[in-house]
Amino acid sequence: SFDPAAAMKRALVIDPGLNHPGGGTCVAAHVLQVLREDFKVTLLTWSPVDFGPVNATFGTALKQTDFRFLRVPDAWRQAHRMIPLPLALLCGGLLQREARDLLLREHFDLIVSTTNEIDVGVRAIQYVHYPWNYYPRPDADHRWYHFRPLLKLYRGFAIALGGGTNQGIAGNETLVNSAWTGRRFEQWYGAPARVLYPPVPIDREPLPWVERTDTFACLGRMSPEKNVEGMIEILAQVRRRGHAVSLLICGQRQVPAYERKILAAAAPHPDWITISLDVSRAELIERLARCRYGIHGMAGEHFGIAVAEMARLGCLCFAPADGGPAEILGDDALLYASPDDAVEKICGFLEN
Repeated sequence: SFDPAAAMKRALVIDPGLNHPGGGTCVAAHVLQVLREDFKVTLLTWSPVDFGPVNATFGTALKQTDFRFLRVPDAWRQAHRMIPLPLALLCGGLLQREARDLLLREHFDLIVSTTNEIDVGVRAIQYVHYPWNYYPRPDADHRWYHFRPLLKLYRGFAIALGGGTNQGIAGNETLVNSAWTGRRFEQWYGAPARVLYPPVPIDREPLPWVERTDTFACLGRMSPEKNVEGMIEILAQVRRRGHAVSLLICGQRQVPAYERKILAAAAPHPDWITISLDVSRAELIERLARCRYGIHGMAGEHFGIAVAEMARLGCLCFAPADGGPAEILGDDALLYASPDDAVEKICGFLEN
């Protein structure tokens, strides 16, 4: 008898684990949702996968039973847990190595990396949020432990451990989350990349302007590169110019020390700053929908799904001119080159 399941083609999806509440996980979730309809999907990850928060955040309906799960060896993950550093490039290299070994044993009709470039020895589709190997890294990636000589050795080791080559990466089908990211990929690898913007899974219609408040939403992870303190200072200056705007800081907890810094910066201003972290998706959308404005602080943002979500809900957003959000907003009047420029553009809009 004919078995439709046995006749289905096989797909391998490679991702660190769908464990960050941003655009990368959104892309991975929707790739999985599409592929499961026509493929028997194997999901190779570094970390265990919990679809509960993924579905709640990104509107998917993924189930554990939809996929075959493989992970890197437990010994690798245990060793990583003993080191109090992210080591993202090293983990990516090891994940690539595991994928290469898997492909020596098994055949797949389709191979997709949902988090950046990869060379697994055969042609694949790679969705690049920001090239792993691009150097020098943006300022947002720099941490206190990134000593240049040591960093060079680490990068060389991590890349070699993965077993791939730039030529192998350049030979893949490359999708990027913005033209801004695409330029960096093409500069580093000398290969073309096609822009495919991440999905923005919000179905709600924007509220009428008159039903909103003069509040700026600042949405994102509590992490230093998001520059939330800079947004507080920009709006403090706007208020000093006579505009009674307020600020809603919302998103996900990530770096406790940075969260404490933002709480301390906001504490003197309870009359106009509200902080709301780790709320349900429904509550988050409801709060954002009642804001007239959005503001984003990360220069060099790869895409900026937070900006896309605020814009989808009808917020008039201001963002740095350098990065993917410029493509979302598409209006120089909403893009700022410096904090002072942001103040002038916001005040100019409020006054006119």
